[in-house]
Amino acid sequence: MSTEFRKYLLIILMFTLGNSSDAFLLLRAQHLGVPIALLPTIWVVLHIVKMGFSVPGGIISDRIGRKKVIVAGWIVYALVYAGFAFADSHWHAWALFTIYGIYFGLTEGVEKALVADFAPAHLRGSAFGLYNLVIGVGALPASLLFGLVWQRFGAAAAFGIGAGFAVLASVMLSLLILKKPEVTGYHP
Repeated sequence: MSTEFRKYLLIILMFTLGNSSDAFLLLRAQHLGVPIALLPTIWVVLHIVKMGFSVPGGIISDRIGRKKVIVAGWIVYALVYAGFAFADSHWHAWALFTIYGIYFGLTEGVEKALVADFAPAHLRGSAFGLYNLVIGVGALPASLLFGLVWQRFGAAAAFGIGAGFAVLASVMLSLLILKKPEVTGYHP
């Protein structure tokens, strides 16, 4: 695999270390006053927005480049986590979950498309395996760190750290120079 792909995986790991389990978001929503009975509804809202932004996110990445769309999505993530750090009302949770769906729509498919762009056809399976390995390796420590920080310093600190990792990963990805041109859409 190329040096650029290895750097991309390192950046994905950096982002993942700040991307704790979404269960913390539901817990925060509950603390903000969203009744337990409505937590499934707020989860549905997230997924409706995610679904609605996934295709536009992919189309935009085909036109302007994967990296720019991922960075934009990660910035949305950082803003959502910063929002959860300072939220003090139940309606904030509803708004933040809605915006969180935009992050997913901009990044979930596009991150994988960039993996495909990096990998030669005969190594695509290995590339996706490495991508998922990196996310798996970062997921457990991310949630442990988040939980420890929340327990010791409060929700605001934990969400602040998550936002910080997202900003750091965004800057790192912005600075990553891709030698292989990104897919930029159809050229009829």
